[in-house]
Amino acid sequence: MMEFINNFQSSPILVNIGVWLAAGLTLFLFSFLYKDNPFFKIAEHLYLGAGMGWWSQVMIYSVLIPKVYIPIKTGDTSAVILAVIPFVLGISLITQFIPKISWISRYGFTFLMGYAAGLQIPVSLATDFMNQILGTIEPFANFFSLSPMAMFNALIIAIGSVSVLFYFFFSVEHKGHMKKVSNFGIYFLMIYFGASFGNTVMARFSLLYGRFDTLINYSSSKYFYATNWILVGLVIYFISEKIFLHFRNNRSSVEE
Repeated sequence: MMEFINNFQSSPILVNIGVWLAAGLTLFLFSFLYKDNPFFKIAEHLYLGAGMGWWSQVMIYSVLIPKVYIPIKTGDTSAVILAVIPFVLGISLITQFIPKISWISRYGFTFLMGYAAGLQIPVSLATDFMNQILGTIEPFANFFSLSPMAMFNALIIAIGSVSVLFYFFFSVEHKGHMKKVSNFGIYFLMIYFGASFGNTVMARFSLLYGRFDTLINYSSSKYFYATNWILVGLVIYFISEKIFLHFRNNRSSVEE
């Protein structure tokens, strides 16, 4: 049976159907760059529907069944309590959409925020906060044994950290030397924001290049020129729609 399924999945017909669907949905989403249209709506709804369907089955088979249904099915009292209490608190979040009993959701949100804060704050202090302080101070323990470039890096990191902290120190008015140091911290903030934004843009462009590469591959004769035919179909649709709207507008103006 598995051999039949594997052969069916790797059959040329099924592969070509998948190629045409992938190329079509990609071009349908790109068509929004021209204007909103029914093809974009189809791809958008399919994407959201498929995403919600996938996420639902993950929640059912990875959370509800192993962590709620199976512990309750065992009948063990402690396991049932540990499964039912979180399940009830999670279900209580849904009551916020029912005005009459929306107050019940406060218990779930309170537990969720308290648990998240208690879990996240120590981890953040141990990783981001303490590691940042350690990384700034540690090079100065053996500063003169470092290479010139390492010394320069250590000084830049220390000066940047201190000046940025001064910028966010609002207990004292920023004037005089305090203002100069805090203004110097702005340059480090701008460098950080620029690097973060550039990194984000590069990551998004890498995804875009991947889609372009896929469309180019699907435009070959191996896949019956899927990209070309779908692109031509979209162009014909937009031109036809424009002509139709033009004649309809002219007809309406003449009738008026």
